[in-house]
Amino acid sequence: MSTKLTIIGGGVSGLAAGIYAQMSGLESEIFEGHSVIGGQCTSWKRRGFHIDNCVHWMTGTSPNKEIYQVWKDVGVIGDGCPMIAHEYFLQVDIDGVKGHAWRDLDRMEAELLTIAPEDKKVIHDLIKAIRNFRNIELPALKPKEQMTFMDNMRLLWKMRKAIPVAVKYGKMTIGDLAQMFQSPVIRQIIHNYVPETYFAISTLYMYAMFSAGNADLPLGGSDSITLRMRDRYLQLGGKISTKKKATSIDIEGSRCRRVNFEDGTNVEVEDLICATDISVTFKLIGEQYIDKHFKFCYDNPEKFPVFSNLNIYYAVDQPTNDIPTMEIFNCEPYTVGGREVKTVIVNNFADQPNFAPEGKGIIEVLVVQYDNQYDYWDRLYADREAYRAEKERVAQEVLTRLERHYPQYTGKLTVLESVTPKSFNRFTGAYKGAYMGFIQTHLVKKETHSGILPGLDNLYLAGQWLQTPGGLPNALVTGRFAVQRLLKRKNLLHLFCTQKT
Repeated sequence: MSTKLTIIGGGVSGLAAGIYAQMSGLESEIFEGHSVIGGQCTSWKRRGFHIDNCVHWMTGTSPNKEIYQVWKDVGVIGDGCPMIAHEYFLQVDIDGVKGHAWRDLDRMEAELLTIAPEDKKVIHDLIKAIRNFRNIELPALKPKEQMTFMDNMRLLWKMRKAIPVAVKYGKMTIGDLAQMFQSPVIRQIIHNYVPETYFAISTLYMYAMFSAGNADLPLGGSDSITLRMRDRYLQLGGKISTKKKATSIDIEGSRCRRVNFEDGTNVEVEDLICATDISVTFKLIGEQYIDKHFKFCYDNPEKFPVFSNLNIYYAVDQPTNDIPTMEIFNCEPYTVGGREVKTVIVNNFADQPNFAPEGKGIIEVLVVQYDNQYDYWDRLYADREAYRAEKERVAQEVLTRLERHYPQYTGKLTVLESVTPKSFNRFTGAYKGAYMGFIQTHLVKKETHSGILPGLDNLYLAGQWLQTPGGLPNALVTGRFAVQRLLKRKNLLHLFCTQKT
């Protein structure tokens, strides 16, 4: 059996789709618009430093979870693929009082009780909720519509302890949950680096996965993910063409017939997976194909908001082993995109070898940006000098706060790079610069997209926008699901992964 599959987009979802296509006996080729593969799971070099603009932790590192098998299939997890298991997720420092989200939940509870004995009951409830939420499972082996009654029963049984937690906290935002605590340190641990409008259970999920050993960090960061996936795909006989930016898709009747590229070439299509940002997909096929699901999401931003980051990278003229892996500290307010910011979120890469030259370090500061702030950066980009000046102003404002908090770095910090929401949009096509999908809020029930658009018989979708809240795990599994849906439609599902090598 030989079916030709064209895949647009060489990010995690496109690579996953290609790998599972090859494993199932399909002939496939990935077309990537950029000069390198990876999509938003990306990194690059700047003045001898390695800038990782994606992965801070990766869901799926525990063998007890379904998604572990998927990461293993695509070559990211397994022998020779080392992981970094941090002792704590983050440290919070509010006016010199420090608290941690420890991997050891007993240790975390004891520390929080020492910090805020007045919050004893809600601390106990929080730790209990995190512990029970470790039973949550991201279905990763079959798309929802292909799961049998017994599949669903097994899933519910696995998650039986997590379901009451989801019910209890399911209508809360992170802001709601944080306000249950009197301690500003614990409030910040609840907020971490996620917008306060986000589902409260996302914080519980994050700490639950971390404490369960299901959210470790690949040694080598983003490159270790995308390069292993690339090598796995090529080993299976797949083909990758870079610098092939798709500009349109010709549709005849109910079938996609060809993909047209910016360089003037095109490719005839038998079956097609679009693994691009979903907004890019609709530009390629035409907005008339936006279905009810996505129309509702786009038309109701208060129910399906998006967010991004301003990521600022600093070269440090000494090693950074003396600061936490991730730390959030409060500071003198500064403004970014018209919003006042009162904290600095620092990500330290000291445990990643070769990210900085010998005797030096590199740190990243994350500044959360909402969709209206994307509009700010988008407008500012029209005046490149003003755009560059504003990036430099913010970077210097943050630099002064870093030096106050880390006096040992005074005079030793240099701005390497500032990545705005507009940067995410320019280089990856990300809708409003979002590096995650739509934020799941308490205002609507959780839904997943079918991965198929009405009226198109040979087009399949893959990518983080199909399942809230997006991110690497959803990008990964939707690549797998796209191939399963293709084979199901062709009555060839029995061939899925029959040619593992």
